[in-house]
Amino acid sequence: MINTNAVRLLEYSLSHNPDLLDNSAFAVNAAVYSFLKNEFEKGDIRSNLLFQWSFSSFYGMGIVSSEAKEAFFRKMESLRDSYTGQNARSVTEDLRPAMGKSNFSFVTKMLNLISDSEYPIFDKNVAMVFQKPFDPDETRLDHQDSVYQDIIDTYKSLQHHPVIEDFRTRFGCPEMGYMKVLDTIFWKLGKDMEANYEMFPWE
Repeated sequence: MINTNAVRLLEYSLSHNPDLLDNSAFAVNAAVYSFLKNEFEKGDIRSNLLFQWSFSSFYGMGIVSSEAKEAFFRKMESLRDSYTGQNARSVTEDLRPAMGKSNFSFVTKMLNLISDSEYPIFDKNVAMVFQKPFDPDETRLDHQDSVYQDIIDTYKSLQHHPVIEDFRTRFGCPEMGYMKVLDTIFWKLGKDMEANYEMFPWE
């Protein structure tokens, strides 16, 4: 389901802050992501320690054990040419025995790097924008997956928004998938919302 509040927040932010993209965090994010994408495309990441370290550092996997990371990157490599039809929930469930708990956010980051025009990222900042009531009958993974589907639907509805091409041009990343561009922007909007302790500025 398209999250109309998220769409409204994007339009509100762009209209009230024409310099929204003038942010060093966007430049750093685009540069590191492009580096990771290039390293991934070189080949087998199971032996690419630079890729593994960079991915782990960029996405905050410091709390994950070495054994769990090994399983994570092994799974990532296995999906390189067979990600079509995969979904974040099933990959999370596949990795649960090795990683010990739900790591839905890390899995979405994995899938996004594999195909950044099909899989967005779910993290606490993006979830701040896409928040929805928690059904008491839901598990944590149920709720995360429900929000994630809303993110997918919303990003698809925005895939031709001019801010995407503006971002690519400004930060020299013409091949960055539209879902990664939107993720980066909504990540910043969610971070700002959390810092300002407000829901939506028009409420």
